[in-house]
Amino acid sequence: MPEYPEYLAAVVFAVAGVGNALLAPRRLATAVLFCLAVASAGLGVAVRSAAAHPAFATVLAVAAMLLAFALGLLLLADGVLLVRRYGPQAALLATGAAGCAVLAVLGLDVAFHVVGGEAFGAIVIAVNAAAGYLTLLFLVFAGYVFVRGRGNPLPGTTHVVVLGAGLNGDRPGPLLTRRLEHALAIDADRAPDTPGVVFVVSGGQGDDEVRSEADAMADYLRGRGVPADRIVREDRSVNTGQNLRFSAALVDGTTPGHRVTVVTSGFHVYRTTLLARRVGVPVRVVGAPTSPAYWLAATLREFAAILWLDRLLVGLSLLLAVPVATAVFEH
Repeated sequence: MPEYPEYLAAVVFAVAGVGNALLAPRRLATAVLFCLAVASAGLGVAVRSAAAHPAFATVLAVAAMLLAFALGLLLLADGVLLVRRYGPQAALLATGAAGCAVLAVLGLDVAFHVVGGEAFGAIVIAVNAAAGYLTLLFLVFAGYVFVRGRGNPLPGTTHVVVLGAGLNGDRPGPLLTRRLEHALAIDADRAPDTPGVVFVVSGGQGDDEVRSEADAMADYLRGRGVPADRIVREDRSVNTGQNLRFSAALVDGTTPGHRVTVVTSGFHVYRTTLLARRVGVPVRVVGAPTSPAYWLAATLREFAAILWLDRLLVGLSLLLAVPVATAVFEH
């Protein structure tokens, strides 16, 4: 291992970030690589400053532990709050589990300071490096989602595709209602003397639903004054990829030269854009607002999905990040 592995890692991540930016400037991977470059260099500076100034090391360690403790409690409290409000859904339970995992890492750190031991220390460093790496990725992703979720619709939009979400009985739930209202706002903001947009409501019937999401959305839009001839139903899809493919097939069979804006929730914009690119559907994806209490859990779920979609990049960078962090702290 080189004498300054973190600086070498910073250079590797920066070069990879530049290459990725040239190929795909709007991809999350580009932001992640540049953040890893900055974090690697910052880690080296912090560790060497701490070695020269022990008081600085103490302040840095306490600050990091307090931030991690606050994040763990926030995730745990948010998970408990949402489970009590919406029931034990997998994504909500995962939020509380993520908070418990953060607190467990802190508990491992405390145990090491009490027990000590060289082998135990190596394990603690590796666990903290992996946890720190995933935390950094999540923070980058959350910031990226926050920004991308506030995009504007495609100018001259002719069709608005609304992606389905859960129902509340036979009516759209709060998440889906926000998407529908955002779609209506896009229609209301169109230029004067232009035809109204065509709404494509996309969503099949889940195992726990009494009707298709498309039917529920169509009824909602009609109740808000949208004529039936401006509503197209896509009621076969059961996931986002199918939402996009099936809706695109319906739109392609209508007006030539159409321009499509897809409406989903803000936290879901990036993954929808990524899936649209992969299935070859040329659309603009915009996000509807989400309840602050639900945003953290939803963003965490999207983060897990993106980690799986970009698992090759995540795995390779993790293989580099953990040994580098381990070498720095053992240096």
